[in-house]
Amino acid sequence: MSHSFSHISDIFADRGPTRYFHGRTRILRNFNNLLELAMTRDGRTTMLIQGAPGVGKTALLEEMAIDAMEKRWSVFKINYDDLHNPVQMAQTLGKPYVARKQASIKADGKLLGAERIKEIAGDSSVPHVLENMNPRKGVLLVLDEAQYVGRFFNTSNESAVASTLNKLHNGELPHPTILLAAGLGVSKASFGDLGISRFRGGCFVELGALGKESEHAVIHDWLVKEGGAEGDSTPWIDAIAQKTHGWPQHISAYGDVAAKQIQYDDGEMTSSGLEVVYQLGEDRREAYYEQRAEGISGRERGSLARLIKNVAFRDGLYKEDVIEVLSQECGDPDKAKNLFNKAVERGILHSQGEVYSTPIPSMRTWMISKYARERIIPYASQLSPSPLHERNSGIESREL
Repeated sequence: MSHSFSHISDIFADRGPTRYFHGRTRILRNFNNLLELAMTRDGRTTMLIQGAPGVGKTALLEEMAIDAMEKRWSVFKINYDDLHNPVQMAQTLGKPYVARKQASIKADGKLLGAERIKEIAGDSSVPHVLENMNPRKGVLLVLDEAQYVGRFFNTSNESAVASTLNKLHNGELPHPTILLAAGLGVSKASFGDLGISRFRGGCFVELGALGKESEHAVIHDWLVKEGGAEGDSTPWIDAIAQKTHGWPQHISAYGDVAAKQIQYDDGEMTSSGLEVVYQLGEDRREAYYEQRAEGISGRERGSLARLIKNVAFRDGLYKEDVIEVLSQECGDPDKAKNLFNKAVERGILHSQGEVYSTPIPSMRTWMISKYARERIIPYASQLSPSPLHERNSGIESREL
């Protein structure tokens, strides 16, 4: 249901660096240790952060980049085309390139090759560009949306991209260099397609929700630092946390509304104001879920919803079991695999170790209430038991 409150804009920042950052201490500690280790060849490698949309990957990349810069590392944000195009990589790194004239050659009285070509100061490949850098200390290459490297598989640029990734991953450059990448749930598989199948311990992260303490700290900052709340903010923090489930996108969505409502109420946290936060926060949350489901047809959403309905949130399923269920839903194993890949890419399903589940309780509720119509899958209870349930560690409360 849509609500209208003229004092609160529908526009808010839920992508990119976060306004208030807390948590992820273990990941940041591992990364800072990697920066130190990278001063020797043993630490020059790739660190990959994988997670569903809205889990805070880009915000975490920003914090890690700041940490590297504070240690006097040179930090560059690259994109996936930089991995195969030496001219583009040189431009990203701020290196000059020259235009050279190709010699004209006469053959049988005809003039051939009268054209200008661009070349990077003699460099013929991306690794050559990287090798010729002279950093003050080390080089951190930051690649967001890392799942797109998979687009190069089985293309004319596959060999060049694979060569660049392997040299970075295996520490084959003459100076300390780390590739810090983050992407959706298919990112690790995309790297695997290009020859990067194993990551150093601590260098592959499946990003989950924030822990309760960090979630409460972020909400507090929205209420007090942004909204100027006066008095005890604990009741509002606890109430909002019941809606956000530790999910960074949700925290930003509700936090932004709460801050603006508190400003509107001159610093007071009223019961009527909290109701506004609930209403607009839910609108934003459902809009986020609709975006996650884009590209998935109504019938496919129904198949996913029936699958999700028959699995307790903390249980999860192995990939093979998910595809088995979807194969009977879709009537075609290939369509089932395609739907599974789309669900992972869009963040409707997310892996924790070897099992998949819906990463946010409220997303599970939304999918079921909106799309789980028609038949119930009769054999869901016969699927392989998941170790995720046995470990009693749901994704929604896990903080790495």
